[in-house]
Amino acid sequence: MKNFFDPLEYIYAAGEAEAGQLYGQGEGQSQDQGRAIDLSAAVRQVRDYLRENHSAGLATAVIDPKTREMMKKQILHYLAQTGLTAPGMEQKQLYIRLQEEILYYGPIQKALDDPAVTNIDINNYKDVYLEKEGVEEYHPEMGFKDEAHLEVIINKMLMADGKALTANEPHIDSLFEKFRICAVLGSGRGGIATEGTCASIRKFAEETITSAQLVAGGCISEEMDEFFTQVLPWCNGIIAGATNSGKTTTLMAIPFYFPADTRIITIEDSPEMMLRRRSNYQNYHNIVALQTKDHENKEKRFDIARLTKVSLRMRPVKVMIGEVRDAQACRQAHESMNTGHITYFTIHASSAANAAVRIVQLAGDGYNDEVIAAQLADTVDLILFQQKMGRSRVITEVAELVGYEGAKKPVCRKLFQFCQTGLGADGKVSGRHRRLNGISQALADKLRQALVPQDHIDRWLLPAK
Repeated sequence: MKNFFDPLEYIYAAGEAEAGQLYGQGEGQSQDQGRAIDLSAAVRQVRDYLRENHSAGLATAVIDPKTREMMKKQILHYLAQTGLTAPGMEQKQLYIRLQEEILYYGPIQKALDDPAVTNIDINNYKDVYLEKEGVEEYHPEMGFKDEAHLEVIINKMLMADGKALTANEPHIDSLFEKFRICAVLGSGRGGIATEGTCASIRKFAEETITSAQLVAGGCISEEMDEFFTQVLPWCNGIIAGATNSGKTTTLMAIPFYFPADTRIITIEDSPEMMLRRRSNYQNYHNIVALQTKDHENKEKRFDIARLTKVSLRMRPVKVMIGEVRDAQACRQAHESMNTGHITYFTIHASSAANAAVRIVQLAGDGYNDEVIAAQLADTVDLILFQQKMGRSRVITEVAELVGYEGAKKPVCRKLFQFCQTGLGADGKVSGRHRRLNGISQALADKLRQALVPQDHIDRWLLPAK
């Protein structure tokens, strides 16, 4: 039995699946049953040609952009040589469809190429939703022929990691090109998704949103930007919010408040920040990225908690954790803060106060929660709570964690709050950020120890006007 992943073997298998299942045409069916059958025959004919004459390139094209460009030329050359056509389709349209089915990702390719699309949700093979400029749009025309067609396209995406959806592995999180995919196999195929195979694809922009863009987009105010510039680099911070509220995007903008030579260690489940690959961070050369590694042997597994432990031995100045989800990760993030490393992480929560409660629940053990709460009050400085409001993503609250009453009731000092005044016709929220309070004396003392200029400390220590 083979114990390695053979991409060429997969391409052949995918070709057979698409030929037999993509458009429902068998060997003995006639060619006059409509446009879909003719397209299927054209796909099969061109793929057969590429297999026979460019098999290595065909296999590599799925995961290598340069080889993919070469295969495009071979398809164009074949069409020019043979004069291949499909009824009802111009040759340029046929050329595009052949690329989509053989080299790319079928009906969702347009969405993958559209820079305005940030998320693609495939709820089943027929129902596809796009998040485009913050608005959910239903696109049934991007549906697949059947579940087998959808699985072929998903497995093309997973191929770069040497993975495929199977009954033994019905859920896979993976990164391909500039997209992150969460794929779940349908229960009818031995998986866990009741209504059929589904997937959620998040697209990553080449550029990170800068602090100036956060201000321009209404996520923060100019005064908050000045506060972050003068205070945030010396504070431990938590960015809280619901799924798709923009937490990671905000986390990725935080290093803009640091000098370019600051040593930063990033830790993630799946690579999403990828700061070194962003054009905005080309002058930031002191960034090291770590990502989790799963393994059936617990001793060889590297989760968020273990990576955080590793990062502390790499002389970090700042530690940035993509998301804290479980108790061990939260305890290790707390340990990072406790040992004097400025640490930032994201967490799911419904408010700044709720985030303060959640970190006690995660970091505590149920017996010494009051002790843990007291330690967290000493180490966690700021909590930024972010929400998606209409088409806007806004930091609606910046709070200082002052302490806890017992372990269940956090004492938060609200520094900034967003006051909504309306919702425009374009779906964007209107309102303004207000400064409510100054920072505590304890935080002022911490900033003073970090050699923050006294005039900066005095500015934010004074009550809001």
